[in-house]
Amino acid sequence: MTLARIFDYELLGFLYLLAAVVGFKLLTRQINLKGLIFTKDGSRQVSATRIQLLVITVATIFRYIGDVAATTKPALPDVDNAWLYLMGGSSGIYMARKAWAHLRRGNKIKLGG
Repeated sequence: MTLARIFDYELLGFLYLLAAVVGFKLLTRQINLKGLIFTKDGSRQVSATRIQLLVITVATIFRYIGDVAATTKPALPDVDNAWLYLMGGSSGIYMARKAWAHLRRGNKIKLGG
């Protein structure tokens, strides 16, 4: 067995254990998901921008995992530009909505530190 193969198994084992720990903590409610899709203004309304960002992120993750599983090359596959544009657009919509809400409250937006 080569050193590279041992490293592959070690990395794969780490990723599986990490997924198991995160899954366990989600099931035992040690990772708080309360309010993940709700607005933070106290109204407890569902935020459309948070849902679209979550859906696009999860779809992109599953798409890339599928690409990784289907590849036969010894390297990670490239990310399709359409998915990059989709993620960028989704994040841009979310940030624009956050900026609009911030400005509507009368706050100034400071760029930089």
